[in-house]
Amino acid sequence: MEKEIIKVLLVEDDEDDHVLFKYSLNEIKVNNYDLTWANTFDAALDLIKKKEHDIYFFDYLLGGRTGLDLIQETVALGITTPIIILTGLGNQQTDLKAMELGASDYLIKGEIDAQKLERSIRYCIEQSRMLKKLKASETKFRSIFENSHDVIYLPTKEGKILDINQAAEQLFGYTRKEMLSMNAYDLYESKEEREKFSKEININGGCANFEVTLVDKNKNKKYCSLTSNIQRTAENGEVYQGIIHDMTLRKKAEQDLMVAEKLAFVGKIARTLAHEVRNPLTNINLSVEQLEDMLNEEQYIVYFDIIKRNSKRINDLVTELLENSKPMELRKAPTPIENIISGTVDLARDRADLKNIKIITNFNFKDKTIFADESKLSIAFLNILINAIEAVNKNTGVIKIEGVCKDDKCLIEIEDNGSGIPREHVKKIFDPYFTSKPNGMGLGLAATQNIIHTHKGTIEIESEENKGTKFKIELDLA
Repeated sequence: MEKEIIKVLLVEDDEDDHVLFKYSLNEIKVNNYDLTWANTFDAALDLIKKKEHDIYFFDYLLGGRTGLDLIQETVALGITTPIIILTGLGNQQTDLKAMELGASDYLIKGEIDAQKLERSIRYCIEQSRMLKKLKASETKFRSIFENSHDVIYLPTKEGKILDINQAAEQLFGYTRKEMLSMNAYDLYESKEEREKFSKEININGGCANFEVTLVDKNKNKKYCSLTSNIQRTAENGEVYQGIIHDMTLRKKAEQDLMVAEKLAFVGKIARTLAHEVRNPLTNINLSVEQLEDMLNEEQYIVYFDIIKRNSKRINDLVTELLENSKPMELRKAPTPIENIISGTVDLARDRADLKNIKIITNFNFKDKTIFADESKLSIAFLNILINAIEAVNKNTGVIKIEGVCKDDKCLIEIEDNGSGIPREHVKKIFDPYFTSKPNGMGLGLAATQNIIHTHKGTIEIESEENKGTKFKIELDLA
């Protein structure tokens, strides 16, 4: 096996010590050594800058400068070649200082022999190579950590975030510094989901693709998939290592597809129903008109009126069903969003006044416009306001309407302190014909969702029974 050639730089101002060192080096039979000698501080620095050696030996005393000064200069250049300090007498304080500054080892000149020298060189070079591999590995995994599109984070069992990557800033809107001072559990929308996640990971030691709703800095919902496992560390004990995958856009796409499929299905049913109902309805109306001519007596008029009134009601219902199920035609134009919201509030004001309800508005639209069909959007917002007015109690009801334009989006929130919606009904609230009102048809919010989606916007609902309901609408600015 061919011996390795190790290039050694000795920085020593005493020629006798240089000769003794060279002699000890030549006694080592394990490897071949190529020794370079520098007898001044500046000469040594010039050689160090060339980065041609595998290991350095620095004498502690170098005229007006010291080996410690040379260590500092070497480290400042970013050079990671191992350094062994040589001292005339063992001085623990000096030795420790040298190690703190970056030396790998130290040797006492009077005690140097071939065996000690070989062991020190071998140890320092192996340690240096290992550290370089670890550094390369750390750099690689840190690059993966920082450049991942998914959020990677490391919290303790108590939720304190120890480390988190840059993707978290994009997802949650907090700076990395802010998140390192937060508790990971504060990101959960639901306490129940948080507890369910903790229970699963503690029982199984980990979990994969746990679907959870998180909230960002502005309290916007983020639909995420969470994969995590428990790691044990010497420094922090048990910690969670987790990856958060943002599924918000996918969930929105799935929701939009579901709405489109639902509307298509309702449309198909509506067209079939219209055909099957209107044909016999036409025959009924014609027959009633014929009977009116034949039985032109006052005692029958009341019955004819009932038949005609209910026939018209059936026809109107079929028409309304068709209107709400077919693709909406919009007449879009640049419109100030504040005009739409303010105009809608004015339309609902009389109803609110009759119940002595407060409508509180707080807009910060900054004269921004959206490309929209003003009349259709007004209908959408009016449906929400009417529902809110009907949900709150007389004299104590409060409806808050807030709006803000940020970046390229316009956000509107309509919140009431009414009766709220049962949890099991929240997901059905936009379904056509779903209603909890005794005389309701269940088409108002279905139409609202259709209008918002046709404007390429989003609508979400948050509700808790006996506490109230909040609608959140997001529209693109023109």
